[in-house]
Amino acid sequence: MSSLAIVAAFSGLPDARRGAGRRHDQALCIALFTLAISAGCRGFLSISDWLKGYRRELLELFSPAKSRLPSYSTIRPVLLNIDYEAYSRCLADFFVIEPLAGETIAMDGKVLRGSYNLDTPASTTESHPAIQLVTVYVVERGLMRADSTDLLQKSPIRAIVR
Repeated sequence: MSSLAIVAAFSGLPDARRGAGRRHDQALCIALFTLAISAGCRGFLSISDWLKGYRRELLELFSPAKSRLPSYSTIRPVLLNIDYEAYSRCLADFFVIEPLAGETIAMDGKVLRGSYNLDTPASTTESHPAIQLVTVYVVERGLMRADSTDLLQKSPIRAIVR
């Protein structure tokens, strides 16, 4: 198989497929998915069509095992079971998204509605805090950082975030 950097970027992601369902390397499937999305595909069937349309070029570039590309029936379960938070981190690491000196960093925070649970007599589950999402965005380049923890710790506004 290929030793392309984009395949290597996703090689550490956990693979939830069972042993019999691992004909194609998951990192290859995710790399192809990423390229297809970058090419404008917006669904499983369009990704499958894109793979068929560029089959010769992709086989030459990626050199997959048995000279076969994953099909719709392989790509779909991989994407449905992927850890998207880990995928985002791998993608950000691959593209090396770091703010440069003088760039504007925007932050946006949201609380996922209904994700919290207060302990009340009618509760059937334990009390837990709301899910909070914080996004860090490099404005000049239109890039979103996957993991903002290290950036927030270096930031003079970390007291506000806590």
